[in-house]
Amino acid sequence: MRILVIGSGLIATSVVKRLESESHELLVFSRTRNERINCQQVLGSIFNFEEFIKIFDWKPQVIIHTAWITTPGIYRNDLSNLEYAEFTINLAKHVKYSEVEHLIILGTCAEYGLQARPSSAGITKLSPSTLYAEQKVIAFSSAKKLLEKSNTRFTWARVFYPYGPNQDEMRLIPHLIQSLKKGEPLALADTSSIHDWITTRDIASAISWTIGNERPIEIDIGTSSGFTNLELLIVLENLLKTSNQLPQGENHKPGINEVFVASKTSPLFTSGWSPNDSLTTGLEWMLTP
Repeated sequence: MRILVIGSGLIATSVVKRLESESHELLVFSRTRNERINCQQVLGSIFNFEEFIKIFDWKPQVIIHTAWITTPGIYRNDLSNLEYAEFTINLAKHVKYSEVEHLIILGTCAEYGLQARPSSAGITKLSPSTLYAEQKVIAFSSAKKLLEKSNTRFTWARVFYPYGPNQDEMRLIPHLIQSLKKGEPLALADTSSIHDWITTRDIASAISWTIGNERPIEIDIGTSSGFTNLELLIVLENLLKTSNQLPQGENHKPGINEVFVASKTSPLFTSGWSPNDSLTTGLEWMLTP
């Protein structure tokens, strides 16, 4: 199939590699060139929509939209979230009258907001608490309404906590790895919340599965297994054969007891898909030179 991938970041890289291995024809549209992928790439800005839509001359059958602000420390309430949501809505408007067979847009588990139990796509109420999550929900609702009577299949894939090689060093897992390797002490700011960590190669597997299998509009891409940050740290300590030495008088903080875990009843799991990586094998992959 001819597949257009919008964005070339951490998740997009794994998605492109997976789909290329399956002999799909790939084209990536992004503002920067990704040297880790081999397919054809077109550079440009999604915010110049008149220029962007020229890419439709390539006649993609599937579009996978991965582009959104994810810069650590600022993405949750950065005003650029408004621009990304506007682009996503405009994309859905254009796709509605195109020959695109399937539009896949990556959402986020943050759309669920603070939950006390695992979340299931299409069942758990969306309760966003940041601008990032709010704009994702707005984009989802608008795209769903626009495409509900079109011939284009629409998938909104809420990704939980992704990680993998070449992840931004300011993200939690790369930060923990580097601190442990350097013998630097670590004081975790949240040890009570439970997060569903999923490798980018498993996310790519889920996207591939979704292309080949009819599923509901909303899906969750996670593992259905949750871990606290302290449990995550302990796994890394075991893999690196080291330990974190907190300075005397400093302690980990309990945090806010949030639960961001995909439910085992979520449509992707009940369809027969399952992740290959455990937290241990995923971290081993990330630690492999």
